[in-house]
Amino acid sequence: MEQTLEGGEKHLELLKEICREALPEFEYSEHVLDHERDLFVMALEAPDGRRKRVGWTRMTLFDAERIPSLIGQAEGSALRGKIVRFLQERSSRPEIVVTFRHIEEGWTDTPEQRPSRRRRRRGGRGAGRPPEKRPGVPPTPPRPPERSPRTAPAGLAAASAKASGAASGSPGRPPGSRRRSRRRRRGRGGSPGAPPPPRPS
Repeated sequence: MEQTLEGGEKHLELLKEICREALPEFEYSEHVLDHERDLFVMALEAPDGRRKRVGWTRMTLFDAERIPSLIGQAEGSALRGKIVRFLQERSSRPEIVVTFRHIEEGWTDTPEQRPSRRRRRRGGRGAGRPPEKRPGVPPTPPRPPERSPRTAPAGLAAASAKASGAASGSPGRPPGSRRRSRRRRRGRGGSPGAPPPPRPS
């Protein structure tokens, strides 16, 4: 930063001539160093009380193709004329800053566009946001999942099966089943367990 102040003071007379040619209504009053932006700032004042500030960057003051190249040249040089026109086009501004790029060929002074603060969210505006709470209204409790009328809990189905078995007289057996008869088939001509008749000799 001290180097910027040193460079401005070194070329102060040349800078005064350029400002006087571009802004003839204003006269030099003082110069300061802008520490935050690292600028050599010249304060100008008009007879009617208007004030203006012209700032120069370090590269503009030290680059061999910028201000140092104007030393010893006539007032009609191309670079000097470009700086003068640059100041004249911005004469309505309270502060003018001359940077390295301002003196480049074909450079256009356009304001920088700031990125939008709004960020697009996936799924629309309300995606990912919790439901809004209205003042004075209690939150709605979540609804229990609905059960199909065709399906019943396992305990209830078992109880109904036992009840139907008890009604039919056969607990534990599904209704409609038949009980097999365990009767033994009797032999021909006698009761079971009787000895066979003797055979004729």
